Amino acid sequence: MKSVNDIGGYLQKLRKERKMSLREVAEHIGIDISLLSKIEHGERQLQTHMIKPIAELFNLKYRELQIQFLNQKIMQEYGGEPYLKESLQFILQTT
Repeated sequence: MKSVNDIGGYLQKLRKERKMSLREVAEHIGIDISLLSKIEHGERQLQTHMIKPIAELFNLKYRELQIQFLNQKIMQEYGGEPYLKESLQFILQTT
């Protein structure tokens, strides 16, 4: 189930608000239409190299979009782990 809280749903919302086709957005990002559709429907994940073109296309702040992307990726992969918070704190202290 997709929601606009995920980055794919957010991307679909932006595209529709601006009345852009899947083809237009996919071409700008450099991917095929079917992959973009799967990303919008939560069937595939956005890739790091797609963030900058998306930010440019929709006039978004790259930093904020990348943070949203990383948050989602971390939560999808490790959200259920009992020591996630401690691990992230350790990483922040050592970098």
